[in-house]
Amino acid sequence: MQWPYYVHKALIKLFDCPEEKIRVIQTETGGGFGGKEEYPSLIAGHAALLAWKSGKPVKMIYDRAEDMVATTKRHPSVVRHRTGLTRDGKLTAMQIDVLMDGGAYCTLSPVVLSRGVIHAAGPYRCANTRIEGRVVMTHTPPYGAFRGFGAPQTQFAMEVHMDRVAETLGLDPVTLRLRNALKPGDTTATGQKLGPDTSAVAVLREAARRSGFKRKRAKLAGSGRGIGLALFYHGAGFTGSGEVMLGSRAGLETTPDGVRILVANTEIGQGTRTMLAQIVADALGIDYDQVDVAEADTSRVPDSGPTVASRTCMVVGGLLERCAGALRERLAGATPAEHHARHGRLHVEERYAAPEGRRWDDATYRGDAYATFAWGCDVCEVELDPVTHEARVAKLTAVQEFGRAIHPAMARGQIEGGTAQGLGWALLEQVVMRDGAMANAQLTNYVIPTTLDTPPMDIVMLENPYAGGPFGAKGLGELPIDGPAPAVVNAIRHAGLDVRAIPATPESLARAPRLAPATETR
Repeated sequence: MQWPYYVHKALIKLFDCPEEKIRVIQTETGGGFGGKEEYPSLIAGHAALLAWKSGKPVKMIYDRAEDMVATTKRHPSVVRHRTGLTRDGKLTAMQIDVLMDGGAYCTLSPVVLSRGVIHAAGPYRCANTRIEGRVVMTHTPPYGAFRGFGAPQTQFAMEVHMDRVAETLGLDPVTLRLRNALKPGDTTATGQKLGPDTSAVAVLREAARRSGFKRKRAKLAGSGRGIGLALFYHGAGFTGSGEVMLGSRAGLETTPDGVRILVANTEIGQGTRTMLAQIVADALGIDYDQVDVAEADTSRVPDSGPTVASRTCMVVGGLLERCAGALRERLAGATPAEHHARHGRLHVEERYAAPEGRRWDDATYRGDAYATFAWGCDVCEVELDPVTHEARVAKLTAVQEFGRAIHPAMARGQIEGGTAQGLGWALLEQVVMRDGAMANAQLTNYVIPTTLDTPPMDIVMLENPYAGGPFGAKGLGELPIDGPAPAVVNAIRHAGLDVRAIPATPESLARAPRLAPATETR
């Protein structure tokens, strides 16, 4: 699961009993990527009812086919753009329509749509922007949370559209983006004024330089190979007033050996325990080995919110940094272990409060949609096989800025993993629905990328610290999946094929219209 309190609240409702009668403990598992967000409440409900009725322990196991048939998927989306520009390529007006498929009933569709429409205009300045979005009910299992939470779908459309605009104007893709990329002091589509940690231009310039984008674009023209890029951003934390409404709490307590972290955030392979312990150790000036992390058990830890929305490091880590500061004051120069030996357990707790000056209006959807944004630019080189019609990614350059890397090796792993996941979405992974159910619920006909499908990656992590994050850190988890798909499709377009939907499978590429070589004059 990605939030024991999600399951806790569901079981309270299901059993109609006081909250102290329900206890939920997370077992450390593999990656969630949204799939362990809301869906575990259903499985937990079934298991708990069976256990209650039988009086015996119950284990429920979905086999692979059951898992793929029953659980939620990314919302299928259709996004339409109409764009006005000056002759030299400056955006003057954008009209964007976002349509998402929610499935047979509502899980998280409203908030997926919310993040999707807020990101739909991309990391660009435009004074006149109208974005409309809706989710419709259809005859399939419900769609739900998936890494990126609506932003990959809408930013895919924006970045693919930007390359078409550049072609029309005779501009190269980097120049068009540089003329419109958000800078510090600019405002987003919701009217949010951006701070000094805005890095759209920095990641774009570095990605273009490091990949040799302009040189390779000229060299590869007409060769059956192509190079494309995508510029993107991702809001860190819950949208709008979400974090305030959640009111997350985090705590620290002294132990005979040091301190213990008390949060409900889950370890699902991404390194949460390590990263939070680092923040606390550095903030207290103690050894990492002196920091313990309590089990995610609703009877022991406060509700620090879900492990979603690129929020764990920035929001929960920020709360723990504040806890460490409060604890340090009360220790009066002693170490946590010394104080514990003399006076017993000392406990401190902090609750989330919105950054000073941040404003959001849920009724008008105007204001500061997120505390801050992380920024990225991907450059992808693609080879088209003239016989099999397969698109193979030869190299990918990913430049990403997320404040500061608390644990650089794990941050690099997040970028590599999210990028590989984005390539799977771009080229391979196709959910086929038939008669209201997934028709290809086996790994023999639902193809996912393996290590053999993962290209060489050049990962660059830029730093531009955010004052509101622990040691300057922002959210990273979702950012890497926003860029690969549009970069791949833009590279395929440069190689000569007009692709308007993903996954760009060999079958779809065989049917794709061929394009005349583009000419860029400015």
